[in-house]
Amino acid sequence: MRVDARRALVHRERDVHQRRQRRREVRVGDLLWRMDLADKVGQMTQAERSVVTPADVAAYRLGSVLSGGGSAPDPNTPAGWADMYDAYQTAAIATPLGIPIIYGVDAVHGHNNVPGATVFPHNIGLGATRNADLVERIGRATAIEVAATGPTWTFSPCLCVARDDRWGRTYESFSEVPEIVADMSSIVTGYQGEVLGAERASILATAKHFVGDGATSRGIDQGDAQIGEEELRAIHLAPFEAAIERGVGAVMVSFSSWNDVKLHAHEYLITGVLKGELGFDGFVVSDWAGIDQIDGRDGFTVAEVAAAVNAGIDMVMVPYDYQAFVELLTEAVETGLVPVERIDDAVERILAKKFELGL
Repeated sequence: MRVDARRALVHRERDVHQRRQRRREVRVGDLLWRMDLADKVGQMTQAERSVVTPADVAAYRLGSVLSGGGSAPDPNTPAGWADMYDAYQTAAIATPLGIPIIYGVDAVHGHNNVPGATVFPHNIGLGATRNADLVERIGRATAIEVAATGPTWTFSPCLCVARDDRWGRTYESFSEVPEIVADMSSIVTGYQGEVLGAERASILATAKHFVGDGATSRGIDQGDAQIGEEELRAIHLAPFEAAIERGVGAVMVSFSSWNDVKLHAHEYLITGVLKGELGFDGFVVSDWAGIDQIDGRDGFTVAEVAAAVNAGIDMVMVPYDYQAFVELLTEAVETGLVPVERIDDAVERILAKKFELGL
């Protein structure tokens, strides 16, 4: 009887999930049909709270606001966060189409920008426990505290596999062993729940940094992973596969390169492998001003914007230069450098997660 009851429960959950998916597809399709280019470009743009006001969010139709590490409202209290979040969200939903923002935070080992929040060990300590259930419960506790202050998106977990102890960010890695890192992707379920948006304290998780940032030559941060594809897949891609199986909603691209090609412009890995081969159906976000590093010179150009978006990046983190990004991406579309179909795919992915979260 217990087996039959479990099977019935699984079937009911699948039916509910399929109905939600169908409703989501209809609603996203209807909204996308009503959006103009300015609406779509805005949804693909993420700005830092320290430079963007609620009025800016409305004027540029921004899809997202973030708090980088240490970026917090004044007063930096749970109520201060909630008030800030509400101000941004009120401005966003007052626009003609009423599309809410998704607010992202660096809650990488607890809601660590907020005094009084629970702070947990870094990943290197959690990986040492070999306890995937504990790590999932830490993700759940973090999600509860983040959701209580307003934001619904964390830039975590880091699923890098650190292979050189000279790398200064080894503490972000659960382990040098890919199987252990894959097991610790259980934190994704902690953040999101079994189904994204099904629980009140469900926040979007971000698997990062795609891919191979733990394999850079001589452990140089943001360096070049000079390894073959077989090694890249066997060691560094495996944890991302585990996170995708858990339904991770976002993936962040690495600052690093793979054999001299910047990941932020790597169409084969982002579109071909991540979205195509692995079937990732969430959205891909750039790292902090990451598109500015594609050509190796200061200041991003229309060519860099086009290269990143065409490679498969859906939302672009341009913390302080969101106005320039909006202008350049608009130009890239209007001049044919970026196909409208690529824009629609990106926006559809972003809207889908907003609907799933109940925003």
